[in-house]
Parts: sequence; C-alpha cells; structure tokens
Amino acid sequence: MSNSIAGGGFKPPPFESNKIPEGIKSILTSEEEEEEEEWIPIISSKCYFPIKIFFSTIKSLSLHPERNSSLILRADILPFNSTDKNKDKTFILRDSNDKLELFEELNVKLLPKQPRRDSKIDQNILFYRSNTESIEEDEIKGKTKEHGLVITIPQIKFENEIPFYHPKVKKLAYHYESIIPEEKFNKSETNKLKEEESELQKEEEVKGIISIHYLPFKNSEISKLNENLETLSIEEEEQNLIPDPELIPRSKKIRKRSPLAGPSIEIDSKKNNEIINPPAIILNQNADIPINVKKDKNGRIASEGFERLFRTSLSLLETIHRHGYGQLVGYQKRRIHDVIVPRDNFQDLYLILKDRHRQLDSRAPKQGGLSKLEDVKRHVWKRQSLLSTPDDNSLPTKVDLSEWGEQDIAIAAFLMLLWKDMYPPLPLSEVVSKNEEIQEEIREWDTWGRPEGGFIDLGCGNGLLVHILISEGYNGKGYELRSRRTWPLYPLKTQEALIELPIDPPSWFPDTIEEWQSGIWPNKPKDLIGENSFLIGNHADELTPWIPLLSLLPSIPVPYLSLPCCLHSLDSHFDILDFIAPEHPHSPKGGFENGLEPGISRYQSYLIWLGWFGLKCGWYWEKEGLRVPSTKGWGIVARKRWTTNEENKECREWALEQVNEVKRKGAFKVREKEGKDHL
Repeated sequence: MSNSIAGGGFKPPPFESNKIPEGIKSILTSEEEEEEEEWIPIISSKCYFPIKIFFSTIKSLSLHPERNSSLILRADILPFNSTDKNKDKTFILRDSNDKLELFEELNVKLLPKQPRRDSKIDQNILFYRSNTESIEEDEIKGKTKEHGLVITIPQIKFENEIPFYHPKVKKLAYHYESIIPEEKFNKSETNKLKEEESELQKEEEVKGIISIHYLPFKNSEISKLNENLETLSIEEEEQNLIPDPELIPRSKKIRKRSPLAGPSIEIDSKKNNEIINPPAIILNQNADIPINVKKDKNGRIASEGFERLFRTSLSLLETIHRHGYGQLVGYQKRRIHDVIVPRDNFQDLYLILKDRHRQLDSRAPKQGGLSKLEDVKRHVWKRQSLLSTPDDNSLPTKVDLSEWGEQDIAIAAFLMLLWKDMYPPLPLSEVVSKNEEIQEEIREWDTWGRPEGGFIDLGCGNGLLVHILISEGYNGKGYELRSRRTWPLYPLKTQEALIELPIDPPSWFPDTIEEWQSGIWPNKPKDLIGENSFLIGNHADELTPWIPLLSLLPSIPVPYLSLPCCLHSLDSHFDILDFIAPEHPHSPKGGFENGLEPGISRYQSYLIWLGWFGLKCGWYWEKEGLRVPSTKGWGIVARKRWTTNEENKECREWALEQVNEVKRKGAFKVREKEGKDHL
C-alpha cells in the first residue's frame, strides 16, 4: 500500500483532537432524561474510516484493553446476562429524530497486572447504530449520515469501587457521526471522474467525527466542578467568591519516583496494614505547582479528576484513531504471541509465580566503595528472606520485581506450560507420597508433565531461572563458567543445582560418527546433558548456536528452548545481515521469516540462521514471541523431530562436520574466569 512504511508498519493521518468547550450540551443527553442522565462531551477528533471499522475497532480494544493501559493484564469474556430486561434497546439522540438500535452486547471482566494493588472490574458494553431502514430511506432522499454509539458501563454500585486504571465515571460513550461528502449526489459525468482518486487519497478521506462523552457520578468531584463552573459568574469572581477550596488541588512539589526506590517498611493502618510506597524525590524545591498545570478559561486550576479524565480520553481517542486506520489499510501485527502456549494460561500462571517470588529484589550490596547498591538489573534475596522458599509466611507481601526478575519468571511460566503439553502427567499418588515426605502442600502444577531427566540451563548466569524452577518442584541443573555472588544466597537445594563448568563445547563431541553411535568416547562430559533431559539457552551468548548441536549428544536427541540475544556463530560473531536459508525438504511453509517482524535486520537474520541450524539437526522450526520485557524476546522451541533413526545419524554426521570445521580453524576461544566476581 502507498501508506506503508519501512518495516511493514503504516503511517496514519495526523491525529487532530478538539477539546469540547464547557457548557456544550451532549448529543447523548435527551431532553426527557436531562435531569437523570446528563452526559458531558469531553473531546472529539476526525475519523478516517467508516462506521463498520469504528465498531470493530472498539470491540477489539474492549476485548484487548491491555492495548489501552499498561496496568491491565487482559479481559475475560463473561456470559451474556439474558435476565436483564431493563436494557435500553434503543437510544434517541438529542435535537434529532435519529433512533439508534442496540445490535450487540459484550460483557467482560478486566484483570489488572497488579492484583494485590488493583481490583478486577466487570464491564457491560452496548453497541448501537442508526436504524438500517431509515438509512435506506435517507439514501433515497440524498442523505446518508450514520450514527454509531458504544457505551461502556462499569458494573459497580459506588464510585470508590472503580480501580485506578479505569476512568471514574458512571458510563463512558464513544459516538461516531459520519460526514456527508459535498455533491455526493446528482454528480455530473465530470464529477464522477473525480472518483478515480489514488488509493492513498481514498484512505485519507475524512469519513466522520468521533467524540467521547461521559456520565459522571452524582456528587462526584467532576460533577461538582462542572456545577460550580456553570453557576459562578464574573461578578462573583470580582467579589472573590471562588469555588469550594476542596475542589482546587493543593499546591504540589514536582516529584518523580526514584528508579532505585525500594519498598518501604512503613505501614498504613487505615488500609489493612498495607505497605506505603517510599517518598518520591523532590526535583524542584521552589516550585509550588507544576509549570504545565492546567487551568480553565478564567485562570482557575482545573480539577485533577477532570484533567486525568481528559488525558485518558485523549489517549483512548488516539488509540482508536491508530487502530482503526490500521484496520482500514489491512495492517497486521508484526509479532504474533501465544502460538505455542495459550495467553490466558500463561498470564494466570505468571501472576501466581510473580506473587510467590515477590521476595526477589533488584538491589545488590556492592563490594567495596561508598555505594551500598549496584546494578538494579541483578537479583538477590531480601534480608528478611535469606534461604527462604516461596511458601515462607515471613516474606514481605508487597514487593515490585525488577524488569529482569519479571523476565525470568515469565520464562519459567512458559516452560512449565510447555512441558505440561509435551510430557505425560505425573500420577497423583506419586505426587502425594513425595510431598508428604518433604512436608509440602500439593501445588496445581505438581502433577503436570516435565522432562524425566530434568532441565539443563546452559549459561545460567546468576541462577535465578534455575532457582524459580527448583522452588516449584522441577529437577534440573544450571551450568555457568564461574559461580556468582548470588549463588550462596539461594536455598541449599538451589545451590546444589548450580555448577561451575568451563565453556568448551568443541571438546564435548566425539571424533568420529562411530564413537557417537556407540555412545562412548574419551572426552564425553559426564552428566552434562543426560538422557530425556531438556536444554535451556536463556541468553546463553556464545553457547546459543551450539545448543542445536548439543541436543544430539544423548542417544535420543533432547528438545530445547533457546532465547537468542547476543549474536554469535560457532566460533565468532554473527555478521550476516540477510541470511537466506538453503532449500530443505522440511523447511517451514512460508519460509523461516514467516511470522517474524517484516524488514531486514541482523537479529532476524540470526533467528533464521538458528532455525536452519536446528532443522539440519532434525528439529522442526517453531518459534514464539514470548511475553517478556525485552526487544529480543523470541524463543526458538525444538520439540518435534522430522527424522527417523537413519536420518538421526545423518544429522549427527552434519553436526560433526561443523564441529570439526571449528576445530580445524582453531578460532574458538575457551572462556576463562577473569575480572571481579559477578553477581
């Protein structure tokens, strides 16, 4: 398309919004119900897509509210409530005879990302549009204006039940009004030729106006402010009669939360002993109010609640503008998630694990020097929880994980669900007997399938992923070039699973295919990659390209998950910008690049190269865009083989050729322990 940009994206027309002046009556407020339901218009903007896309866009955003707010995890669809007989089947617009008919209804439950802080909330979403028969009649008369309306109703009784991430309104509405192009009817033949516009011109034609309206709670801060602004005259201002001081925000200091601020030990007795967040850092001691504070037309400081609602509405409208235009031009997401592991299952388990491992802290004591903290992306235990397990009741109840801690928990959740799908479940009797022996309660995942030979995390770093999996009842080991300062701080069971190992993959392979087939060779590493195990390469750096080859070492090849980060070939840096995989009978349909981000990049080329490497080792190409806070969040999953026993031998012969070539060139350098101790 002519509006496409590099990388497979699109460039929508400029977003232009208009703040609706105070005192303007909303088109949604009917004269009969003005006292009961007085809607307030807040903002509007031009719309470049038809009413059909307006409805589909808002429905999509209603089903995926996480696209509007980073505080929302997802929305679960609720069953339709057929017992509600008071539902308005029609909606009459003000100052017109337009009667909108209800044609669809949606019930969802919004789930927050921080369930300890924010509550869930149910929403009832009603979709109205102009009567179809009246539209057909208007077309005969030369009028085709259409109206669309979507009303979102939080299912609560009181205003204080609304969580922080949701606008504090009784109802929120999106109104679409189409624009009638000039001279659309009775065109001459000359005018009809103008219809042969370019594709871009058609796409960027303004199709309508979208506006957002809200229905405030009675006696709320916003409704009080609107009443005061309407009744306060200029003469009263001259007499220094100003609105209630409670409606004007108190003077504030400019504050910003410190990225190093940890959890406070202060307790708020009014909120069930919840921990109070630490104080923010004051950036400007002399500032009474923020420089960019919003004021009304008379110079008064605007209500914080109203300003927040306006900013939220502005963001919602801009999201509708961008997503709606994307639908118009046929935009497709650059990264498809949840191909291998279902989203809901992953998110639910992720939240459980995140809560169970809330004792993780991003701060670490620094050895030497005056500073007490270093590298906020590392992981240690909080002082209260040294050598503790996730089930320890003494652990703190409200702690934010660092970004990298969240990533390891997300990877652990993905692995647990992947293994559940790959391996048969464990017998309940066996699990009960084992847990009684070690005096632990049975967890939901204790019966889930898992690799019989345990997991092997090559290049495990600080051991956090190993610890999470060990803590949740999985067996495995983590190998690293050198021990880290965090290792002695883990519980004993985790410490025993973390092993120092010189990184020298070429020396782990046999010299001949006959030795490999026999399973015995002089330099074979003992217990490194056991039978029926599962390999993990979590940002394994130089080991990343070796993982497909290493998966062939056991008599039966073992599956693996590789999360590539730094770009390495077998013995040097990977520097191919546009790798094209050679033809192979089992190449994926659509090519290795199918489903990756469009365009050319060295990282995408590296993923394709690793996929082709895995294919040559006998693994079908599977990938997953993991839900982790990383720009390089792709995971390569090798779990299905295309080979027979004879073909396994051919794969090993090819792998041995690669290893011998590395040995011949002598370019691979064995990493040695060096420098200061790492975390």
